[in-house]
Amino acid sequence: MTSTRRLANQIGPLLAILIFTLIGVAVYLCANTFTRDAQLVSHTNEVIGRIDEVDARLRDTEAAQRGFLLTNRVEYLADYRNAREPLPKLAGQLCLLVRDNRGQLAHCRMLQASLQTRLGQMEHTVQVFQYQGLAEAQAAIGAPALRVSNEIRQTVQQMGAVERGLLLQRARSSEASANLLRALALLGIPLGIAVFVMVYGLLRRENRRRAKAENETGDANARLRDTIGELQSRTADLHELGIYASMLQSCVRGEEAVALASDLLQRLLPDAAGSIYRIRASRDYAEESTRWGQPAAASPQMLAPEDCWGLRRSRPHAWTNGEGPCCAHVHADAGAAGVHTLCVPMAAQGNQLGFLYLSSANAGFLERLDLIETATEQLAMALANLGLQETLRVQSIRDPMTGLFNRRYLEESLGRELARCKRRGLPLSLLMLDLDHFKRFNDQHGHAGGDALLAGFGALLQRLSRPEDIACRYGGEEFTLILPEANAEAAAERAEAIRAAVEDMRVQHLGRDLPAVTVSIGLSRMPEDGGSAERLLRAADEALYRAKHAGRNQAAIAVAS
Repeated sequence: MTSTRRLANQIGPLLAILIFTLIGVAVYLCANTFTRDAQLVSHTNEVIGRIDEVDARLRDTEAAQRGFLLTNRVEYLADYRNAREPLPKLAGQLCLLVRDNRGQLAHCRMLQASLQTRLGQMEHTVQVFQYQGLAEAQAAIGAPALRVSNEIRQTVQQMGAVERGLLLQRARSSEASANLLRALALLGIPLGIAVFVMVYGLLRRENRRRAKAENETGDANARLRDTIGELQSRTADLHELGIYASMLQSCVRGEEAVALASDLLQRLLPDAAGSIYRIRASRDYAEESTRWGQPAAASPQMLAPEDCWGLRRSRPHAWTNGEGPCCAHVHADAGAAGVHTLCVPMAAQGNQLGFLYLSSANAGFLERLDLIETATEQLAMALANLGLQETLRVQSIRDPMTGLFNRRYLEESLGRELARCKRRGLPLSLLMLDLDHFKRFNDQHGHAGGDALLAGFGALLQRLSRPEDIACRYGGEEFTLILPEANAEAAAERAEAIRAAVEDMRVQHLGRDLPAVTVSIGLSRMPEDGGSAERLLRAADEALYRAKHAGRNQAAIAVAS
């Protein structure tokens, strides 16, 4: 053997190991980069959510203040106090979240200062109103308040725009990491194989002289092939998981996330059939959201959570060839051979969301448990985040006591529906409803009784509304009902139906029926009573006032101006 060949035999295997090590390190670093990008995206989403929360809380504070100034009702004062109290803390938390961004931190401190000023202005106005009356309070509301309010809105918009820009930038970084993983898969593995072929050729020439060395070389080659196959499989899995995680971040509904998980598991585990179960909000049943393949052991579409050992133990539970305890939802003989099942619970933020059920006549899929768990964890986090987003959205537009839309949603929807009806040349009517003698009712039966009455009236209003109608709680015992495409006659009929239904309504509280109540209703129309939301609301309010003074328990139509 020449010195050159001997040197090649010595260096070749080391070079192959070095290349595969570098590829493995590169894949690991890319995966870490991708994970970091995902964390940054989650952080940015949290910042955006906190910005929206500060904005919503400030709007609620201003709305409650306006309600108090307009009505002098202590309920609005309490709402104002409750809404303004957490604002400084929320702004401080927002500053903590953006402390790694000097520009955003500067904006946040400006926001804190503006919020402090605005809260002071609002508190001053409330005190002036309490001690000097409405006229003095209106005089106290001037250009400075509008300027500070505009500064806060502009700062919130600027911070939101910056965070959305960061979100786009970080999403692109995540895509770059995925592209790098693909490059490693396309370039690194062929390079490693080329080095392997070179080493294998050198060893074959040497092994012609020594039979024993030939056998040893064959074993080494087999091990090396296994390493290459495992590396290829892991690289492909990481690539799939990277795309999967990126897609999950873009889902807007839980059904989309479940469909992505189903597609991924079908590709990665072609020999296994499966189902994804989600636990209902009532926590009493888990319902099958999707299924694929022909299961080796069937499972029902609905089951109790305690029927699954995986949910009970909050960890994956495998059942192989009839050995060990079998989940009650798995329909298989106790000693069934050739049946392998796996239940992987989905949990996030301390809550069980469901589980993944897999079954097959081939136990090979159980060797990829780490991959299955990773995919399930990512799905659970995506479902938890989507659920949180939906909860926040509902809380921002719904009144918690009655389940109706709140005043903020009313203001947004009324303008939108007016524009739509104007564009199509269609009518629109608005009902303003007020429960008669509610304060006296509240004094006699307590706040709990009053709350029960409001909730019962909200349910009645929803029941008597069309799908296209928009029922809202305007504030206190006042409610509004937007009737798109309804003329005055249809609206009047609806008002009378509601009035009659309220007379017959019976609300139970603490095991007894509360006394019957009545409702007064004011009706305004577009275009007869105006084409803007402000004019329609004012016209309906004036009509309601006339109905009250005419004896209550009746509907009055606004007088066209």
